[in-house]
Amino acid sequence: MLERHDPAETGPERDPGHPVPPPKLRVPLAEAPMVHRHRLAALLDRHTAATTAAPPVTVVTGPAGAGKTTALAMWARRHETARVAWLTLDAHDNTSPYLWSAVREALVDAIGPDELPDLPPPTEPDFPALFIAALDHLPSPVHLVVDDVQLLDDRTALQGLELLVRHTPGPLRLVLAGQHVPPLRLSRLRLEGRLRVVGERDLAFTREEAEELFAHHDMRLDARDVDHVLRRTEGWTAGLRLAALTGCPSAFSGALPAVAEYLTEEVLAAHGERVRRLLVATSVCEEVSADLAAAVAEEPEAGRLLQELRRTHALVSTVDSAEGWFRYHPLLRDHLSAELDRTRPRDRPRLHLAAATWHRDHGRPLVALGHAVHGERPDLTADLVGRHGLVEVLCGNGPRLHELLTAAEQPLAERPLVALVGAVAALDAGDVTAADWLLGHVGEGALTSDRSRALHAAVRLHRARFHGDLAGAVRALSATQAGRTGDAAVDVLARRERGIAHLWSGRLDEAEQDLGHALDAAVRGGFDHATLECLAHLAAVASARGDAQGVVHRTDRALDVVAAHGWEDRPACAVVYAVLAVQAHRCLDDATARAMAARAMAALPDAADRTLELTVAAVHAITSFDRADDPHAVVATLWKQWRGFADCHVAPHVVAEVAPTAQRMALRVGEEQWAADLAGYVESLIGPSAEHALVQAVLLAHRGRGAQVRKLLEPLLRGRSDAVVPGTMVDAWVLESTLLAREGNAQQAHDALRKALAAAEPLRALRPFYNAGKPVRDLLARGAGRFGRLDRFATAVMTTVPTASTGQPEGLTTRERALLVELPSMRTAEEIADSMFVSVNTVKTHLRGIYRKLGVSQRRDAVVVARQRGLI
Repeated sequence: MLERHDPAETGPERDPGHPVPPPKLRVPLAEAPMVHRHRLAALLDRHTAATTAAPPVTVVTGPAGAGKTTALAMWARRHETARVAWLTLDAHDNTSPYLWSAVREALVDAIGPDELPDLPPPTEPDFPALFIAALDHLPSPVHLVVDDVQLLDDRTALQGLELLVRHTPGPLRLVLAGQHVPPLRLSRLRLEGRLRVVGERDLAFTREEAEELFAHHDMRLDARDVDHVLRRTEGWTAGLRLAALTGCPSAFSGALPAVAEYLTEEVLAAHGERVRRLLVATSVCEEVSADLAAAVAEEPEAGRLLQELRRTHALVSTVDSAEGWFRYHPLLRDHLSAELDRTRPRDRPRLHLAAATWHRDHGRPLVALGHAVHGERPDLTADLVGRHGLVEVLCGNGPRLHELLTAAEQPLAERPLVALVGAVAALDAGDVTAADWLLGHVGEGALTSDRSRALHAAVRLHRARFHGDLAGAVRALSATQAGRTGDAAVDVLARRERGIAHLWSGRLDEAEQDLGHALDAAVRGGFDHATLECLAHLAAVASARGDAQGVVHRTDRALDVVAAHGWEDRPACAVVYAVLAVQAHRCLDDATARAMAARAMAALPDAADRTLELTVAAVHAITSFDRADDPHAVVATLWKQWRGFADCHVAPHVVAEVAPTAQRMALRVGEEQWAADLAGYVESLIGPSAEHALVQAVLLAHRGRGAQVRKLLEPLLRGRSDAVVPGTMVDAWVLESTLLAREGNAQQAHDALRKALAAAEPLRALRPFYNAGKPVRDLLARGAGRFGRLDRFATAVMTTVPTASTGQPEGLTTRERALLVELPSMRTAEEIADSMFVSVNTVKTHLRGIYRKLGVSQRRDAVVVARQRGLI
């Protein structure tokens, strides 16, 4: 057991035959403003209901100040018509006669003396059993709340209480409340479903409850202050009330005098000096295990003491994700840390060094690094960074490493390897200024090994993605042993950076090769963040090639990594979300496109490489354009961003993908000059190309110069001009087909449309036909049945293109209309899902929507009705 002061040593003795003081039998009244916690009240109602479905015993536990008594008192007062017996224990009740005398008086006070038969004095050994038997004959239910049960440790008293717990009479609902449960054997009751526990997490205030509490104290906090207080208190009732009383939420911590006084009196007072020394010494650690605590505090029984602190709810809890580890409540740790500085200031560096050494020796280099920095040990810090820093970045800890190195006051930048790893971490965290400063401290003469030269070149290449000579940086990296140094982390970094650089330069084959090698090595090395980066950019390669299946496969794998680590807002996810937005936009899945574009914007860091920044901005503008309150403002913003990149390197496939849509948006809002200028920017960014010809042709078509359009398109359509992205050919053939139809060349228009369908089918690209509108729909309708193997896809396209009068036929969504076309085939749901690049569950969801809207219940009937209505 922990050392503790025994309050039973003081105070007057009470004769167990005399009446119990009345205040002990009253439901407590709270003077502080009350928050009506309906969630907690409903939980207590379910657990204590006087029905056979409810368990007979409820235990309410939590640390001092958790709000146990207040919650039960409010619950009791809500049930004025129910019979609630209340007993607040004190130190005098820690014997069997006193305990049972008090329990009897509490029940008599609630139900009256007539319902309890005559019983022997509580001093009799058989009193608990006789008392239980008497309660079994009560005519109506009664609740008995026993508060402060943690004060009981007398063996005989506990034996009687355990008898009541294990053999609770039918009419009785027993509620035991305290900072911790005394040593009663409760596991069997829990297994049998006869026990419910309301714990610390249930008692914690939610955000809404906390805001209501502050409002009761006439405090109107902004969201940032509420977040801060909730982080420091973790919903602990006493902490929130102290925050309200101190009136300084933005600076609220456990070091404030009012908080320190409460913690000293209510949490730490029961524990001896030995425990307090342990807690103060280990406050330098965010989390502690028994071995770590023993090493830092030089306390051989640290494990036993921590377990007892956890069991007694002394604001010490276990770490859910790490068995055998403990953590202190933030306010308690604040207080202990302040106590360390007040009483033992010279010990802090020594304690950090002990913690750093332990973590280093137990394979936790990042935590060790934090302690080395705070312990002001530059040699140990440099050694940890040099040995483990790059691996930590590749595993996803780059921002944390950058934060630690920024906090280090020692001149670590003078050490070349530390500076290079620090620059990698800075770039990973988006701090280009810090990366430049660190790189400026690394001279060429300091690069004395293949590893250091490859690492330096890889960092320089990463830096060039923000603004610099990307091609020159690739050449510099290729001149080293990058990918062949034998250091797995350096080789993964180098290949990843070169792969991304190739992607941004439009060299897709080289990008896929480097990123593929980097991915394989990252998976083998357990470098999860590097794995995510590689998968994200490989998905971008697939998107640039129009490989819809590759996009699905790679983004699915990337999102699995994201979900496993909670990395939803990492910059690498901006790539994944942007790729998914582009794919959804092509397929007319506008809801998904908008959602993914919004997530890409949220994940985009303040400092991003130029291509990623333009990609995300363009995708967001394109997907929000149709629903924007001010479409002209959307185009104006995109135009401003586009012009800002005119003198920078931007990936050719991004320019090629964005330019036609951006031009169409400009024309729709009446900005023909912007649409005209765009052609010049496309030429300056990617040179003469099929995309350049296309944007020129669209502008001429807008001006009604069909003959000139046909002339511009001819080299592209005849294969004499290469397209950067496959979608360009779809747009070109669609434009050609509408021009031919306008000229009355029906057969040539049909042939051109067939070529557009052939180019679009592998991409599942419906958008170009949708944008062309009714002229293309009419061509598709006239050519129905004459597209050969493309007939099914042609029908799917036709159902997505609205007519001028009907718009969305039958209220079906784009996805539902696409699926409807598949129904006459004999293919299974799995086969249809594979061809549409969606999951089987998605197909089944769309099927249910089709059946409901067509008023049918099976596939065959849906086909019949759809044909009757001309939908297929």
